[in-house]
Amino acid sequence: MNKMKAGWIGFIKPGDDFEAYWENLKQLAALGYRGMEGGEALLRGDVDDNLKRFHDLGLQVLTVSANIKDLREGNYSDIVAKAKRLKTNRATVWVSSINSSFWNEEPVYDDVMRDCEVMEKAAEKLEEEGITLCYHNHHQDFLVSFRGVCCFDILIYNTEKLKIELDVGWVTNGLQDPCRVMERIKDRLAAIHVKDYINGEYREKEGGWAPIFTTVGNGLLKLVPVLETAQKIGLEWAVVEQDQMHNLSPMESLTASYLNMKETGFVL
Repeated sequence: MNKMKAGWIGFIKPGDDFEAYWENLKQLAALGYRGMEGGEALLRGDVDDNLKRFHDLGLQVLTVSANIKDLREGNYSDIVAKAKRLKTNRATVWVSSINSSFWNEEPVYDDVMRDCEVMEKAAEKLEEEGITLCYHNHHQDFLVSFRGVCCFDILIYNTEKLKIELDVGWVTNGLQDPCRVMERIKDRLAAIHVKDYINGEYREKEGGWAPIFTTVGNGLLKLVPVLETAQKIGLEWAVVEQDQMHNLSPMESLTASYLNMKETGFVL
């Protein structure tokens, strides 16, 4: 059974010193990471040169961002252009009415149903361009229900083409077992986000609330069962994410998270 590859999203940003950013990329590639989500940073400057340098490090762009507002308006051209420019075949929706309470907006059933329809239509259109559209969950997807059905299940029941990039940390914080969720939707999974957190204290996050995030393998996430389940399903990518730093720097946390995942034996 093939081991999964490790990717990351967030943590480091180019800033004004682009060469310093490249030094970080070199370190992460040398450590063992093989992919990065949110490759829009490579669109800065000479894109062809950036991509060559990136690929020469053994890295690839795993997905680009798809804005729900663009999808609602049927504007797919920018997403397609960005994905093809960065040589990736995935685009991901991070925010929608389904998890609107994350942003302190009261969730509305009609809005949730509209966005299910919007994303399914977009998935069909993007598939024609060779691009897979994915949806990334938060904990609200599992904590908010309408008519006895949580928002995540409403999404699953009302879409077919749309794939899921399951954030197992948010699933756990949403009081669900991520292994069971993965098994239940395994045919819809494109990748997993591996996120960890400490229970008890909460801090504000962009107007909403969130747990105290921590290095993968250092919190409440049941890392070994999660990665074992993901490998059995046949997923290729386990993507590390930490919305806010705890005690380590971004590079320290990326290093520790990767090594903790590798130590399980399920990640290259």
